[in-house]
Amino acid sequence: MRLDDHARRRRAAEGAVAGMLLPVLILLLLAGCITTDVAPRPGLSDLTGDWRGRWAGPAGHALAALSIEANGTYRTRMFLDGGDRDSGGVILALLSGRLRYQGGDGNGELRIESAGGVTTLRFAPDGGGGGGAFRRAP
Repeated sequence: MRLDDHARRRRAAEGAVAGMLLPVLILLLLAGCITTDVAPRPGLSDLTGDWRGRWAGPAGHALAALSIEANGTYRTRMFLDGGDRDSGGVILALLSGRLRYQGGDGNGELRIESAGGVTTLRFAPDGGGGGGAFRRAP
């Protein structure tokens, strides 16, 4: 009988601790969701236009041009020694704020980096290797 009494007390104590932790966890989650200093993510319309940079893919590694439309479609042209190679795809804005691309040269994440007033688009393929880096065309 003494064992049953001990087990009941232990379960009651565990329930009380869990009951105290739940409100604390809820407050922490709410505090993490409420932020005021988060910079807004650029939308697809902010990326519209012509960009220049380098692209690495199955055809090789070369200077390249990138053109992005307001609806997210894009075209790339690699300037290879054996002749130019065109490709294209679409950029998707996810609800999380992340940008993804799907195209003829693969799928991956599109990262926007800013430093010293210069914006760089980085195409980072799923699984690594290849991709590209572009800056606004003058």
